Amino acid sequence: MSLHLTPLPAERFDEWRTAARQRLIDGNRASGMRVGADAVDYADSYLEGLLPEGHATPTARILRIVDDEEGELGTLWLVLSGQRLFLLDLVVGTALTDAQNDGLLGRLLAIAGDMGATQIGAPLFPQDAAGRALVGGRGFEVASIQMVIEPLPDREVAPHVQVSPMTPERFPRFLEASEEGFARDLAASGRYTPEGAAAESHRQMVKELPDGLDTEGQKLFTASVDGTEVGILWLGMRVRDGRPHAFILDIEVAADQRRKGYGRELMHAAEREARRLGADSIGLHVFGFNTAAVELYEGLGYRRTEESLLRAL
Repeated sequence: MSLHLTPLPAERFDEWRTAARQRLIDGNRASGMRVGADAVDYADSYLEGLLPEGHATPTARILRIVDDEEGELGTLWLVLSGQRLFLLDLVVGTALTDAQNDGLLGRLLAIAGDMGATQIGAPLFPQDAAGRALVGGRGFEVASIQMVIEPLPDREVAPHVQVSPMTPERFPRFLEASEEGFARDLAASGRYTPEGAAAESHRQMVKELPDGLDTEGQKLFTASVDGTEVGILWLGMRVRDGRPHAFILDIEVAADQRRKGYGRELMHAAEREARRLGADSIGLHVFGFNTAAVELYEGLGYRRTEESLLRAL
């Protein structure tokens, strides 16, 4: 028995694209990553951005999965970005065996090497059974996790940690520390070199805060207990299916204030502020190596909506 990957014929592209679009919409909605019309808008922009030339897009490959004995088993979609080859869509008629998944990964590793990639990435929804069967136990690690809580819980907790709007005097120190910290985390996640991480962190900071502390929709706070600063909180206000939505862009307990329970209380403060700003949901991103944070968030009721997994060649 031998498994092969062969190009999807051009005459099948439109049918594949229509089905892939619907899978992307359904996957987002089922996971809660994006809901309602947001999932439709995202799918359309995603496909247009990654397949601008359709079947002929040079950075993309849409392949048939073929077994010598069983015929065509499914299809997959690969996109090369920099030195990373992403598996963006995998669909099979019936679940692949372990041997077939071993063979499939071997073919993907060979393609990645031929295309000059140094890593294979796989963004997966929690319900992506075929993708999880492929990556499970085959050297992939969770690089990052997207999470959401919706609706916001009504917690009966006393507000021990107080937050107040960040002052112009405090902002420059925050900006420098936040950019450096995010760069370190990007590098530690394995997604970037130290130099690439620094550049990406700076790019995202400029994108999110073009007008600094006065940027519309960005809410920055310092957190304190009995007049002593214990951390910071940064909420970016978004729209989720037509409703206000808060996204935690940065949350940090000061190094000399850790192991006092302030992380959990700062999350409670984030929920209070989000509700005050009209939101009934909060999203966040956490790196896979930060297991303590993942446990905290899941203990508070946040659920995973998407995971990005990486494997080095």
